Amino acid sequence: METTEVLYTRNFTDLGPLQSAHVLQYALTTDPGCAFRYGVSVTVLQAGGRDTQSCRAICDTQEGTCRLLVFLWENAVEPCAVRGIVEDIRRAGLLPCGAEE
Repeated sequence: METTEVLYTRNFTDLGPLQSAHVLQYALTTDPGCAFRYGVSVTVLQAGGRDTQSCRAICDTQEGTCRLLVFLWENAVEPCAVRGIVEDIRRAGLLPCGAEE
């Protein structure tokens, strides 16, 4: 059974035509039944309710997953960019990661 724990949030204010108010949530997920048991979930919450945009990146160690989580949070990475960033990290051999939507 997968568990999810939101560790970081980033709040964005309404800046008129430049940016709408929203929150990014960065969560650590754990799935003991999966080969890559640790994951990162990034979700957008809009003012009118929860947006359906989310993407999971998965790693094989908790330490690597937490490093990835902090990197994504510090750089305010949106869900739509997670897959490409994880692929770049994987190709560079920086973390043993994969990605899933």
